[in-house]
Amino acid sequence: MTEQEYNLEIKHCQELVRDGSHQEALRRLEDLYKVKPVRLGWYVAKAEYLWKTTGKAKPAFELLPGKGWNLFPYPGLKDMERLYLDLVGSYKDIPDFRRHRLLYLGIHGADTEEEVAWFQKIQEDFHEAKACFIENPESESAVKCLLDFYFSYQDYIMFFLLSCYIQHLKLNVTVGRKWMLQFPNSGYFAEALEKSQDIPFLLVEDETADGLDYGIAACILRRLGKKVYILKAPVTVDVDHEIDIGQTVPASIDTLSDADGLFTVWPARVVHNGDEQGDNREYILAYLAGNDLKGQAAVILTSGVLMDNLCCQPVLKKNLERLRGISSPMMETQMTFGWFGSYLSYISQVHDTDAAALLEQPPALPYSIVIPARNSARTLRYTLMTCLNQRYAGDYEVVLSDNSSPGNTEVYQLYRELNDPRIRYYRTPREYNLSRSFEFAFLHAKGEFILSLGSDDALLPWALEVLDSLRKEYPGEDIIQWERGFYAWPGFNGGQQHQLVIPRGYRKGAFSPRYCSREYYFNSILSDSSQMYLLPNLYLNSGCRRSYLKTVLEKTGRLFDGICQDIYMGVVNAAINDKVLNIQYPLAIAGMSGGSMGAKANMVYEPDETETAFLNELKKTADIGAYSPSPYERLMPEVTSVKSSLYNCILRMVARGVILESDLEQVDFGKWFLDVYSQMDIRDTLFDKKIHYFRYTAALHGEDFLKWFDENIYHHALIPCRVDEEKMARLQKRKCYVEGTDRYGGRTLDASKYDVKNVYDAALLFERLSGL
Repeated sequence: MTEQEYNLEIKHCQELVRDGSHQEALRRLEDLYKVKPVRLGWYVAKAEYLWKTTGKAKPAFELLPGKGWNLFPYPGLKDMERLYLDLVGSYKDIPDFRRHRLLYLGIHGADTEEEVAWFQKIQEDFHEAKACFIENPESESAVKCLLDFYFSYQDYIMFFLLSCYIQHLKLNVTVGRKWMLQFPNSGYFAEALEKSQDIPFLLVEDETADGLDYGIAACILRRLGKKVYILKAPVTVDVDHEIDIGQTVPASIDTLSDADGLFTVWPARVVHNGDEQGDNREYILAYLAGNDLKGQAAVILTSGVLMDNLCCQPVLKKNLERLRGISSPMMETQMTFGWFGSYLSYISQVHDTDAAALLEQPPALPYSIVIPARNSARTLRYTLMTCLNQRYAGDYEVVLSDNSSPGNTEVYQLYRELNDPRIRYYRTPREYNLSRSFEFAFLHAKGEFILSLGSDDALLPWALEVLDSLRKEYPGEDIIQWERGFYAWPGFNGGQQHQLVIPRGYRKGAFSPRYCSREYYFNSILSDSSQMYLLPNLYLNSGCRRSYLKTVLEKTGRLFDGICQDIYMGVVNAAINDKVLNIQYPLAIAGMSGGSMGAKANMVYEPDETETAFLNELKKTADIGAYSPSPYERLMPEVTSVKSSLYNCILRMVARGVILESDLEQVDFGKWFLDVYSQMDIRDTLFDKKIHYFRYTAALHGEDFLKWFDENIYHHALIPCRVDEEKMARLQKRKCYVEGTDRYGGRTLDASKYDVKNVYDAALLFERLSGL
């Protein structure tokens, strides 16, 4: 089947639905679903079928979300928005109808004079609604009208601000639209608005956007009792000689005025001989961070375009981060938000603790084994057993950080059952993503040296004993890296279950220490991205002195960060250290079970309860402290694969100023794109969305690169292919590893033949077979 034939079949299915031939339409749709990748047009046709056969819009609305993205006009997007217009029109929700029509016109443009006139009238009405609010901000009718417009324009931040304002003033206005209040890091934004302590807000006007929004935001924030700094649009200043723009800051600070908690500053845009030299907004922000904020974190509000520009400025790279990503390029003139100032102050709010105090406290014992856990008592039991079964006779703690869902006490009950004083139990104050969960756990560790595991991994019995010996021989090392084995729990990944890998042959006490350089690590991963787990990840294969966390903060402006904590920390450690001590000796086993977050992050999405549950997990853990890609990371598509994560983490080092921006000129982005594409699976229900995000990202590199992408990836990716699902299922169940010994003495075996049922059993078998 060609792509043209595929699209014609979709249109035929839609015609059958509209003609009332529903059974035939369903039969054809189900047959077409076996052809991969499933295109957006198929979901539109299926949604229309659900609507017409049930007489209800809800089933269609439940199917479509997340399947398309208003990045640029691509096949199926126009049909999706047209269907949305029909669905919304069926129950006469005027603001929602207006929202979808604005989305449609914004991405596809106005085709008729009627559409042009309608769009112009809406813009005029929106401007009038803003003016009415500014004139009478306590008028319930003015507030309601403006709220509906912010919803229609899908301006999440202004809608959120106005909703808080309504609640604060107890106005008789129904907000509704709860999904508009739920976006990544909305919890942080809400707490900053609601908390009684004085969290400052910074408004940075974008002169290309509607200035009324900044006035409305300032008005609301002051009514909420917030201290507000507003950087107005820059004033043009002509100079008769070239100057350092940073030197203009004192003049701008002299313009600072205070009107009852509203501090206004006028930046300068420098022009010399008719040529614009730039403006000093980033330098003013850097001044405020070092003076007025005094170690605080502030919430910064500006347009998406200006936020990206500021995030790329060298003086701001370590103390500014956008917290809400792009929803659509056409909405980037709207307000977005981020944190600004002190990272430790920011994460103190995230972790509901004094992060600076925790970071500064002296070590209380030699070792901490950190284990972040989430709803994982079944596997965690055996991981803890490996930690408590250490030959080391000195003091150590197991930091058990419980990040389970609200109401889930299974990890706590396991802690109580084991009743071992070496286990220190902490409950996270909220639900975290994996990076924040590790950060919380590391901050609470009291050991001089910290190593970490997941809740289905194992620490080999000699691990702490070997580390103690090694650290006495090499007392000045911040990081020590070691080898790890691998174990696939029963039920993991079908044909991979029960696999146990002993990496090489070992001789007891022969650690073979050596130093691995920065060049070695980066040459390895850039020549072969599958080598990423050879990086010192501060997880499973390496650990660090507690004091080293302050070095990471100083060099990068962050602690644990990025799309995934292990790859990110590996890239960080390789980038900021000249060399890392490495031993060819195993201290841990990487366990993979059905609950492994790493495995879930790279899953092929299927339209079932498992997918829904996992996506809901992502939403819950993105409420506060969530990852948001920097402008540099958007040069590579993040498509939930470990290879895309690696390249995103490298680009995040550019965003932090650790890797020079000029180094990007040496990057072969074509090779990176092909590498990431190689991990994509056409069976993924989100493949169509991901490949078009891929193409949007390629367009950021220019027309020539986009042409290369279309020829080498895009057109090949969309060739329809009928997949034999039964055959694929059989292949997945077939054993995918070969038992035996390699030339280095390493062994791969089926652990079930040795009656191994869990990672603790695997660790004991590893001990017996290796002789260590």
